[in-house]
Amino acid sequence: MPRPSALRLAAGLLAVFWLGLVGGAVLVWGTAAAPFEIFAGVFWSSVWCFWLARVWLGGPMAIGLMRVAVLGIGSILLVGAVLAAGVSGGGVYPSQGIGAGAALCGVAGGLLLGREDVKRWSRSTARVRVVRQPPDGTAFDLRGAALRQGRGMFGCLMLVISVAVLVVVGVIGATLPEDRGVDAPDYLAFMAGVVLVVIIGIAGYIRINLRAKALGVLTVTERGINEHPWPRIRSAALSYTGEAKTVNGVRRYPGARLDLSFHDEPGERHLALPGDANLHGSIAAALATHCPDGTFLGWVPRTTR
Repeated sequence: MPRPSALRLAAGLLAVFWLGLVGGAVLVWGTAAAPFEIFAGVFWSSVWCFWLARVWLGGPMAIGLMRVAVLGIGSILLVGAVLAAGVSGGGVYPSQGIGAGAALCGVAGGLLLGREDVKRWSRSTARVRVVRQPPDGTAFDLRGAALRQGRGMFGCLMLVISVAVLVVVGVIGATLPEDRGVDAPDYLAFMAGVVLVVIIGIAGYIRINLRAKALGVLTVTERGINEHPWPRIRSAALSYTGEAKTVNGVRRYPGARLDLSFHDEPGERHLALPGDANLHGSIAAALATHCPDGTFLGWVPRTTR
């Protein structure tokens, strides 16, 4: 499915939006910008570029979070520009004009991201691609699905953490005098925040990779499930915790896992599944197709994790 024109236009508008914000800040700073302020501008520009790259690649969470952010920030900037013009008797500074223009681009980009064709394309990029298929069944790359979802969710979380650092630094800076030095608490807080964000990012991605590696590949064939033949399997069920909901026509099962019981051993074996609704539906269809009669129990709610 090709990338929709609305997303291409939205990405361009969002790039202009950020350039407008940076240009307005440069006009306000003039030639008095401190090296630390330049560093802060470069840092947040890098965060924005990473975020915009996730939007361009179709990350559903990145697109949703971007839409909320630009609509909120753009609306605030527009209201602020109108109030500032009213207070100054209709006079508009160049920085205010650039900010208002950037805000309009941001709002337009946010509206484009909410189009239905953009949502459909984004969902299509998130669909799980299976590994090399066996001739008598289907193989599902659980590791790849977990990596895609985990990295997408964690990337959005890192964006939220970065914004939180900015808010904390801004609140600290607002309480300090204008003539504070480069060793002021807000500068130190920003540098500590950058270090913390980097540490969280590295540790988070290592954890995601380790958890995804343990999932491996699930194979459902006419012969059995993975290395377990059907004559050995007493029952196979897909269980979940909480309440299943239908979102955008797809049934979502929280805490999904595959539960297997065997004739030759007590208890059950459990295989956690990535939280991808399309993957859940595909696995359920494969089990319903290949399981012997009475073996597949379907979706079963459970009370324990």
